[in-house]
Amino acid sequence: MEYSKLCESIFNLNSDIRYVAVIDDTGLPIVGGMRGGLNSIMDENNEELYLTHTALRKSMRERFDDNMGRSRFAYVEREKISILTFYLDKYILLVTMEPNINSHTSIDIAEDILDMINGKKQ
Repeated sequence: MEYSKLCESIFNLNSDIRYVAVIDDTGLPIVGGMRGGLNSIMDENNEELYLTHTALRKSMRERFDDNMGRSRFAYVEREKISILTFYLDKYILLVTMEPNINSHTSIDIAEDILDMINGKKQ
């Protein structure tokens, strides 16, 4: 899968998508980033810490895969941002959105992204 094209396609889904990145199992970004013209709501140190925690959560979730099945994605709504996290085979896809996107639209975006990941949509 070409991750840079995936990130670009995800940005094209909705103008309220702020950030799209593929990160490795230590939380380091491999490709992607903030939508042009936007600034992160976190400083660099906290952003690095958040990405590291995201990678740690992936390893914690994998402990339950045999009993519960693999995680398709995780969705979190915060006051200032909404976050979709997708656990790929080797990497993690992280998507953040403006908080004004309602939960139904967020899930629709998640389903579109799952279709892209699974090769059903471009």
